[in-house]
Amino acid sequence: MVDLDLDSKFLTRASEAAFDLGRDSFRVTTLKLRPRTIEFTHTSGPPEPPLYVEGEPPATDREARRIYDWQPAADAPAWMHMAWLLDDLASWVGPMADDRITIVGIEAPEPDWCDVLVLDGDSSYRVRISLANRREILEFPGMYLRDMLAEGRYRKYLTQDPSLIDLRDIL
Repeated sequence: MVDLDLDSKFLTRASEAAFDLGRDSFRVTTLKLRPRTIEFTHTSGPPEPPLYVEGEPPATDREARRIYDWQPAADAPAWMHMAWLLDDLASWVGPMADDRITIVGIEAPEPDWCDVLVLDGDSSYRVRISLANRREILEFPGMYLRDMLAEGRYRKYLTQDPSLIDLRDIL
C-alpha cells in the first residue's frame, strides 16, 4: 500500500534540503520515493545566491518557506528551481494518484535540467524540465504535469526516445 501522505512529506523535506544545501553549492542528483532516498553532489565554484520573483521574503528559513511565497525568479540558480519543483510536486502527489499518475523519482545528471520519473498507469516516462537558463518562472509544475499526462497532451513532446517527454522549452 502506497502512503501518499508520507510521499508528500518526503518531497517537502527533500525540497527543504535542496534549498538549504543549494545555498552551500550542493545540488540534487537523484531522488527516489521507493525507497525514500536523495543524493547530492558538490558543485564547483561559489554558491549562487537565491533570486525571488517578488524579492526576498521577510525570512527564508525552513519554517518561513512553508509560510511565505518564495518562488524563484526565472534567472534563479538551478538549485532553487529544483527545490521549488520538489515543493510543488509534494502538493500534487495525491491529485496525481487520483489520475493513476505516480511520481517515482527525479534524476538530475546535469545541473541545468532534471528528469521527473513518472508512471502513467502502466507506462513509464521521464519528463525533462529545465532548471537553469530559464526564460520564464517555473509555475505550478505539478499541476501542469498532472493535467498534461491525464489529458494525453504529453504525446506532442515525446522525443525519439518514446519514454522521454521533453518540456525544457515548455514548462
